[in-house]
Amino acid sequence: IGSTTEAVSGTTTKICEEMQAVDEAVSKKITVKPNELPRGENVKFQPTSQQGVSFDKNDLKPIITVHFDKPAPVQSVTLPRDKTPNGNVEQFEVTFYSPDGNKINDIPILSNSSPKEDKSKPAELNSTQIPSNTPVSRIEITIIHTTDDESPKGVVLDIKACTEVTTG
Repeated sequence: IGSTTEAVSGTTTKICEEMQAVDEAVSKKITVKPNELPRGENVKFQPTSQQGVSFDKNDLKPIITVHFDKPAPVQSVTLPRDKTPNGNVEQFEVTFYSPDGNKINDIPILSNSSPKEDKSKPAELNSTQIPSNTPVSRIEITIIHTTDDESPKGVVLDIKACTEVTTG
C-alpha cells in the first residue's frame, strides 16, 4: 500500500493513506444502468469476490456507479481480469463527481487498455490520470471494450482512495 505525501501551506502535511474503497457497505450501494442487477448481485463487485459481476449478453456497455460513504480523493481505479475466471474488461472510462454533485472532469477519462493476451495487466486509471486531492463522492464507470467483444464478465472493482491523515 503506497502513500504519497504532499506539503500544504504552512507546516501541515497531508498524507494519503490508500485504502480499498469498495468494501461491502459501498458495494451494496453500487448501481448499474441501463439494466439493474438482480438484488444482492452488486456485492460481487468487491475485489475480494471470486466471481465478479457478469452482465447480460445485450448489456455491452453498462454504466457502473459507485457511491462513497464519505467523499475521498481517488488514487486509482482498476478493473482486474486475473481475480475472476472469466474477467474480460479491456477498457473503461470514468467520470468523477464532487460532493456537490458536479462533474469533476467534463470529459470521461479513458483507462489504459488491458492486452487481450495478458490478464495480469488490467485496464486501469492510475493517480497520474486522476484529478488528485479532489474529494470524490461518486464514480461513474462505463465499460467500453471487452477482450472478446461480448458483454462484460467477471467484473470486480478495485478502487483505491485516500483516507486523509493530517499531521500538524
